[in-house]
Amino acid sequence: MLLSIVVTQSSDSLFQLGNTYYENEQYETAARTYEQLENDYSHEYLYLNLGNSYYRMGELGNAVWSYEKAYSIAPRDQDIIYNLNFVRSQVRDRIIPPDNFFIFSLYTAFLDKTTILDISVLGGLLFLIISITYLMNSYLLIPEKLNSIINSTLIFTLVFLIWVSVDKYWKFTDINEAIVISTSVDVRSAPIQRGENVVFRVHEGTKAQITAVESGWYEIILLDGKKGWLSTQDMRKL
Repeated sequence: MLLSIVVTQSSDSLFQLGNTYYENEQYETAARTYEQLENDYSHEYLYLNLGNSYYRMGELGNAVWSYEKAYSIAPRDQDIIYNLNFVRSQVRDRIIPPDNFFIFSLYTAFLDKTTILDISVLGGLLFLIISITYLMNSYLLIPEKLNSIINSTLIFTLVFLIWVSVDKYWKFTDINEAIVISTSVDVRSAPIQRGENVVFRVHEGTKAQITAVESGWYEIILLDGKKGWLSTQDMRKL
């Protein structure tokens, strides 16, 4: 417990130091200070301030990366949403994803806007409702049809929450996405540095899914389906 308190106090002090550097317009020093915390101290405001520092430094890719990290922790924070959308609007690549089925889009939006804590709270409330329903069935005479509807609804909701929690946990713990942090990068058809194997180009701030890793190279796929290889030095994993 003592160690935890000491670590927290040290992290808070370093975070405040980074804020002081930022307020004094020492953005590069502020970013380095925030980066020292990044491995041991995960908080939405740390990444928000880190993103602000990188944006002031003109490093759009690292700014996008930072805001994406903040968004993954607090997906409903309006400052984070605004900043992320703002820097996304400055990314040169305009990648249009294919249209999804309405129900799938709705589910994805729900998953995107909820956290594991949200799902845990909803699960707790659901079990409370199930307990109350059980007690009501024990002491009150509920019409069979109404009871059947209530039970079916509760079972469906429970299954849905279990599915969402597993999906969210898998997505959170197995993130294979990255942000381009180099100004402009040639994406190649194979993990070999040859002039003739360039298939397309991506620019700073573009987000991609990593599908394979091979000795200093990432195989990536964009939202529009384009696929290729680029150096791991040109991307930063989320």
